[in-house]
Amino acid sequence: MTRVAARTDVARYEPLAIRGAAGDGAACKELVERLWPVWVKTVAASRSLAPLGASEDHVHNVVAKLVEKIGRADGRGLRLYPAWRERNPGKTFEDWIHIVTTNAVRDYVRAQIGEIDAGTREPSRKRLLNDFATSPLLDQLGVRPPITAAQTARQLLEYARTELPADQLQALALWIEGHAFEDIQAELRLEDAEAARKRVRAAVAAIRRKFGA
Repeated sequence: MTRVAARTDVARYEPLAIRGAAGDGAACKELVERLWPVWVKTVAASRSLAPLGASEDHVHNVVAKLVEKIGRADGRGLRLYPAWRERNPGKTFEDWIHIVTTNAVRDYVRAQIGEIDAGTREPSRKRLLNDFATSPLLDQLGVRPPITAAQTARQLLEYARTELPADQLQALALWIEGHAFEDIQAELRLEDAEAARKRVRAAVAAIRRKFGA
């Protein structure tokens, strides 16, 4: 996520954050008012929103969640900050609010794209691709964020080639392409469709652990 505001603009709000964390409702309210334009610009510039397309509605929905979290009169949304600051003496309030904002965007995108069907134990292609597209891993790899599902799939499989054993990679590639478990079983000459399902689940779980870390 690109930082829009200069460091001094946000870092100077730290006294408000400290007071808010102590339960000062007025400080929480003032902090939210000051952060509002920063949040709007930062969320709008977030690459993590790309899977949802360009929409001001999404931007304002994320900002509304941040306001609800940070602006609580009892300061609950800020209570983790003082302890975080002590553990990270070289960091400022800007660093913390940047993390909070980034996580809010990614949580919102995941919720919009959809969860794994609660009525089954099947992995979701859409969810896997979205989680990969919004993963911090892309920043670490220095690659451009994918725009389409096809681009996301290509990048995911390129990454998987260096992280998964060959048998899991083959199953994952076929599944990402849309093949049914019966087709994967036949292609890989497995015992049955259930064996294909288990291999795909194992591949999805393994690659999630890799790019999630």
